[in-house]
Amino acid sequence: MIKRLYNKKISGLGLAIFRIVFSLILFCEVIKLNYFRHLIFDKIPFVTPAEIDFGTPLKIWMIALIFMMVGLFTRLMTIINYLLTVILIGSINTYEYHMFYTYLGMSFLMLFLPISRNLSLDRLLLKYKYSNTRFLYSPPKEVSILCYYIPLFIGVAFVYLDSIFYKFQSIFWTKGLGVWFPTSLPFTNFISITNLLDQKYIMLFMGYLALAFESIFIFTFFRKKWKFPLLIIGLGLHLGILICYPIPYFALGMCSIYILMVPVSWWERLFRVNKKPAKLIFYYDGECPLCNRTKITIQHFDIAKRVDFRTVQYYAEQDKLLKDISVDDLLDDIHSVKNRKVYKGLDTYIQVFNAITYLRPISWILRIPGVYHLGKVVYQFVAKNRNTERCTEENCGYTPPSLPPDEDQFKILQNYTLKDLKISLISIGLVLIIAIQVLVSYNSIGAKGGFEDTSIGKRINKISDAIEKRSKTYAGITHHAVFLDSHFREYNHIISIAYLDNKGHEIWLPIIEKDGTPGKYLSGPIWTKWSFQVSNNVINQDNLKTGIRDFTAFWAAMNNVNLNDAKFIIKVKKIDTVPYHWEKGFLLKQMNKPWKDVGTAI
Repeated sequence: MIKRLYNKKISGLGLAIFRIVFSLILFCEVIKLNYFRHLIFDKIPFVTPAEIDFGTPLKIWMIALIFMMVGLFTRLMTIINYLLTVILIGSINTYEYHMFYTYLGMSFLMLFLPISRNLSLDRLLLKYKYSNTRFLYSPPKEVSILCYYIPLFIGVAFVYLDSIFYKFQSIFWTKGLGVWFPTSLPFTNFISITNLLDQKYIMLFMGYLALAFESIFIFTFFRKKWKFPLLIIGLGLHLGILICYPIPYFALGMCSIYILMVPVSWWERLFRVNKKPAKLIFYYDGECPLCNRTKITIQHFDIAKRVDFRTVQYYAEQDKLLKDISVDDLLDDIHSVKNRKVYKGLDTYIQVFNAITYLRPISWILRIPGVYHLGKVVYQFVAKNRNTERCTEENCGYTPPSLPPDEDQFKILQNYTLKDLKISLISIGLVLIIAIQVLVSYNSIGAKGGFEDTSIGKRINKISDAIEKRSKTYAGITHHAVFLDSHFREYNHIISIAYLDNKGHEIWLPIIEKDGTPGKYLSGPIWTKWSFQVSNNVINQDNLKTGIRDFTAFWAAMNNVNLNDAKFIIKVKKIDTVPYHWEKGFLLKQMNKPWKDVGTAI
């Protein structure tokens, strides 16, 4: 089966869009980590700094992700990205955040996936390398369908499979309250949807839908007839998470993986050459190597084919608008025609950028006085100093380019090719990953009919724990016990902090708002830290003390507050525990509960 799927080739556009979107989301997450690096990595933020400055590796990580987005030196950048993902978030415990494991898993897979086949600068570099004035090389665009299935299988299907072992042991999930229950606490609400929570049957439907969706996903995601409904439901649920909960990059990150479920024909239709005539006719010297590279570059970015390239040697004399311009002038300067108007030099490039919709802002910038004049100086310098030796039949002849061989056909043994080796390695890798996930998920299952008490069951339990410690750090394979009874059972308080300034005014720290919802600080790993480690349904006094110390120290340094005479008020909003049955108006009632001052931090 692996061989059959490997041989099935489809467009790599969807994989390229996944690369861009996933890298962008991880880039935003790294920006956030960089902002909070002293809170996360310092022993005491700004007071007792970490042993190394994490700012530099985080900036290197951001640069690598930018390179991945544009697809430049992609293979090297995926290696750097993976190493930094393991080093900087793979070992984080106190700010453990479920999306971290998705970043790890997808970053690991990107080491092997052909993610730069489309929409990449690496593709442009290959065109440069193997093209000449007589031949334009077009690198392969297709990838194996396994490149779509494997990330979905590991990053989504296995996550849901492990998750349902927990959900079917959960009282509120099995009662259809899986959406209503956790959303009915103020500190989980990014945007409060109180009116929707008050619709009982909508909430029950959403709860059972999520449970059913996760249960069947692993058995149906690869089936053609199931893809569209699963895609719509999956995107809908995670966009709901984006709206409701303070974990935006978790929601967007999962949506980026769902991009791989979008039918390839949709992407091909989106990127199909526009049937409208070209907006601009671009005349270039067909015997000039630099001019040909210019043509290759513009064509690479001109996805909609809005620029029509014509050589001066064969087409210029046919255009009446160019009849008064000498051939030498046409060869020395780039010319173009648009709407029966002739443009020359830098003005041609301005029109090129204007014709390519997503590059239009560059044309606006180049028109700015000063920028325009500087651009003309640069253009004229390049034009005068370029290599003017033309490649003709007399001085070049024609030598067919040496194209890169099909690596799949490279013979390792007489009857064993590199393709056979790849298929073998993919098969072994998948078997290994499945075995690891099954062992890890063993401890996700609750009652096992008494097997867990046998000597074999206990030994498997130990093996599962040992493997999970390594697998979650290096490949993101772990348990997926999120938003369960254990997180919210008996959670009857919300803790916030206010700074008391010299005038006796209280300034609320951006941790928890006055209605009990998360403040600006609390999203992603910072939210999970405050909500489930600093504060929790069962308070750990040491964690609470350390957390208040760290958050106040960080806020004070970021706001130039001197800690020597700073005083912070600890506030508590007592709330009702969420019942195991639907109740109208429950969230709004908790948001309106009063705050009490219960202590100080100095």
